[in-house]
Formats: sequence, structure tokens, C-alpha cells
Amino acid sequence: MSSMKHFLIHSIAVSSRSWLRLSPGPWLRRGACLLAMAGSLTAETQSVAPKIWLNHFKLGTLATAEDRDWPITREGLDTAFFAINTLWPMKRPMPLSIAPAQAAAAAAKLHKEGIHIGVECGYFDHSETLRNPADPASDVVPSASPPVIATGVGERTAHVEIAKIRAWWQAGHTPDYLVLDDPMRRLTVPGQDNPGQLLQGMPDYPSAAAEVAAYMRIMRKKFPAVKFVVILNFPNWGWKGEPAFSMAPGRTGAMNWGDAHAAMEALFSTLARNDLRIDTIQGDFPWRYFAEPPSDAIAATVDWPDRILQLEQYARDKGVRFNLTANSETGYVSAKAFSDDSLKYLDAYLAAGGKPDRFVVQSWYPHPEELLPESKPYTGTWLAARFVRRLREIQLGTPVAAAQRVPRPFDRSEPEALLHLLKILSPDEWNSLAPPIFKSWLDCEEDPPASVASGQLRALRTAVTKAVTGKPKATVVLRDRTVDAATGLPPLPLKPGSSQVCIVEVIGATSVSTLATVWMESSKNEPTPAVWISPGGSRLLAVEMDLSNTKDGAAVLCVGKPNGAYRKVSVMVKSAGSFQ
Repeated sequence: MSSMKHFLIHSIAVSSRSWLRLSPGPWLRRGACLLAMAGSLTAETQSVAPKIWLNHFKLGTLATAEDRDWPITREGLDTAFFAINTLWPMKRPMPLSIAPAQAAAAAAKLHKEGIHIGVECGYFDHSETLRNPADPASDVVPSASPPVIATGVGERTAHVEIAKIRAWWQAGHTPDYLVLDDPMRRLTVPGQDNPGQLLQGMPDYPSAAAEVAAYMRIMRKKFPAVKFVVILNFPNWGWKGEPAFSMAPGRTGAMNWGDAHAAMEALFSTLARNDLRIDTIQGDFPWRYFAEPPSDAIAATVDWPDRILQLEQYARDKGVRFNLTANSETGYVSAKAFSDDSLKYLDAYLAAGGKPDRFVVQSWYPHPEELLPESKPYTGTWLAARFVRRLREIQLGTPVAAAQRVPRPFDRSEPEALLHLLKILSPDEWNSLAPPIFKSWLDCEEDPPASVASGQLRALRTAVTKAVTGKPKATVVLRDRTVDAATGLPPLPLKPGSSQVCIVEVIGATSVSTLATVWMESSKNEPTPAVWISPGGSRLLAVEMDLSNTKDGAAVLCVGKPNGAYRKVSVMVKSAGSFQ
């Protein structure tokens, strides 16, 4: 998730003792909402009426919005969440920046209306410093250096983010909620917001949890009444030893970023020892992951609607609230497609048995572009109002519609790419693994059962991981118009004298999937066959490289199609007598 998210809506539809089980009441009236807010999850004998939490990069415009511009949203709105970097006072504001005076006025307007304010934050893997560390209202300065994820990063991040939201607290308006954006991932697998920056994270979950606790202590000291929400970008995590939905660049294990259950257990344990608590777990789990079976054969062995329901139950077992993100990647397409999917998700999750405390409709995509007015189709408040209306209909007894899951064929591009690599690096392993994969899968029109395909893909990934271990490796980022060398890696060690096989990881940062391979400029060696590289994914490719073919300490790599369009990128190299 980006720190400059486009918009966020939360809507409460509370758990087993929720409004879903009650006779209808005038819950849209402000008094009913405020009475419901007086309750807590630890005393759930009181029910909570549906509420809306809203965030949009234009939330600042609410400072001067007319009541007629957002009547239904305003009546049902409990909390407005701001993205922290929209509040950051900068000498050279970004396009989405909210001017400090406007931010303060928006906070004042919302609090006057009885609406809570919050901020999404906890960006431990961003690189910023305070101009004057002794001043809590110091200017925050972006740093060109990579962030250092080590002991002390929690306190440092807290002080930076307190300064970023000074427009609020200097005007007397403190945040009611701090929403930490996947803090355990940012500390253990940092840099996922920037595919070209490779960072080293904390060594384990307990040390990462200690930094989250340090951050929360500083924030609690500054804002004594603040409540904390922890986001999990759930499809990218494994769960209780089971695989993630997809694989991020540089990851080889089936659990991708790691085991979210183990990470959260470490976090809860550490917070308890420090007399701190989480108010809410938020599952960032867009519509596709709920409604569409994965094309990854290993991930296809998981019941994904049940996976997110397990996270909700985990929150219940921990005695905290549960939020569900209800958005859609069709935000890349249009505001209408995004809104349609988001509203379908609301129904489908309830039909599957979910009872979240808050639905979260969140777009970090180009759409919806506008927040107001509510009367204009597919603006942020238009969608918020539809959530309010739909929740009221459900409260009155209207049936909910289940998702219609359509089977998807398995992705064959990964096993094909891995087999290309394995044939070069370990011919014996290729001879063992390739025939059954071709026979049961790649040479067939129909996919094998998920149990068969997943077993073959696991074996193939294991063999390739073993084969590339110890090989010199470079990483490049393929974009729509350029190819860049990733930062954070040491020079590529090459032995003098003869060509050798090196590994080049190509990370896809393109808008569409691209067919490409890699070869060294001026090399006479035949490059490996081109493979599909998807946006947000990566491929490992074997490249024959020769130290004598480098110049000024750099090797020029060509990325693209040997007989078509390609781009060049320089990677730093050094002479190595030998390497393991």
C-alpha cells in the first residue's frame, strides 16, 4: 500500500452481536451513532450501528464542503482517515498535499460534526529525517539515502510522523486513530513500495515487534487517547504455514513475505509486555483475491474466502476489532468498475459468513478521482453513500448476494521459466523434473489437479533455489520505458579469464506483462529463451558473462527480445578470484 493512497472508506457491520441481528432502528441519526460509539469490543453486550470511515486524497475539501454535497455520507460518517503524506507540510508541496491551514480547518470541521479523524502511517521503511530532532514540530526532510531498518527505527519513525501531522495538533486536533500500514512487513521485508530498492530488514519477528512497540509508546505519549489499527496486506502473507496468494519480487518461499500468524503472535506478545494494545486488525484483501481463484498452482490449494474469514476469527480470538478492505483492482480501469466490485464485495463477504466490524473500501488506484459531490456518480462520497444505504437495507433484512467464483487456468509461465533456468544450471535435476511436468501439465490442454500441479511447482522452485545458491546475482527493474539497476546490491563478482553463468533477476514494474530475456552486450553466447514478466512479479534468468567484456567497472546488459526491441542497463562488477 502506498503512503499516498487515493481514498479509503470504512464501514462497520459488527460481529456476532452486530447490528445485522437487530431489529432496525434510526441508526443513521447522529445520536444513534454516538451512543453506539460509547460501547467497546470488550463489552459486546451492546450492539454497534453501521458506520462509515472515509479517506480520500481530497479530504481537505471537506473543510469548505456544503452540507448538500455529502448528506448521507456526513450523517453516517464516524471517522475520516487522511494519508499521512497528504498532511506533511512541505516547502515544495506534492500534487496531493493538503495545505496546513486547510488540513487544520478540515480537522476542526470534522470534529465539530462529531466525526473522528485518523491518519494512516507507520512507514518504517521510508527514508526521512527531522531538520531539528529536538523540535517535535520540526520540518521533515526527505533523505536520498536508503532507510536503515535497525534498532531505533520505531522511535525515529514516530518522531518524524508526529512532525508530519503538526498542522493538526498545533491547532488542537489530535488523531483519534493511527492506522499502521502493515508494520511487520515494513520491518521484516522492507522496500516493497519501491521495486528498485533492495533493503535489509529486521532479523526476526520479535525484533520487528519491539520496534512497533517503541513507535506506539512515542505516539501514545504524544496522543494519550489514540487507538491503533494494524493493517495486514493479507494475500501477500502466508498463514499458519500455508502459502501466500502470490509471490513478490525476490521471494522464493511459498509464504512470500512470511507467516502472518507468527508475525502477529510476536506482535501481540510484545505489546502485552509493554502494556500496549491494538484496537483493530485490518485485512487488506481486495475483491479479486476473494472472488477469483488464483492462477498460481500452489496458492490454488487454499480456500481464499475462508483464509480471510480465518483472519477475522483470529481478531475475535484476540479480543480486537476486525476491518475488511473491500476494494478492487478495477480502480485501474474506471471509478464505475471499482464501485461496482466494491459493492459486490460487501454482499459477498457477508454471504460467506463474515461479520466484520468495519468494511474498508480503499483505492490506491487512479479511480475514483473525485471525492465530492455525493450526487455525482462514482465519486468517493457517492460510493460511501451507497455503502450506507446498502448496509441499512441489509439491516432491514434484504438478502445478500454471494460471489460467483469462476475457475481460472493455472499460470504456466512460471514453470516454463523455471525449467529454462534449471536446464542450464542443473541438467540432471531438469532430466528428473521436466518429463512429468510436461506430460501432466505443460503439454496438455487441461490442467492437472491442483494437488499434482502444486507438488510439481514446489519441487521445481526448490530445485531452482538450490541451483542458484552461490551464483553471482544482479537485479534490474524493467519499466515501461526504461530498465534500471536495483539499488542496495554489491557489485557483481566476476572471475577473470572465462565466461561464467550469472543470475539476473528481472523485476516487472511495467503496466502489462512483457516477454523478455537478458544477455550481455557484445556477447556471442546465445541468450536463454524469453519469458513472461508480469507487473509486480519477477523472473530469474541465466546470463553468460565475461569480465573482459566490461568497461569502467560495469557490464552492459540488454533486456528485451534479441531480435526485437530491447533496452540497455549497466550493472557494477568487480573482479573476484573465486566465489562459492
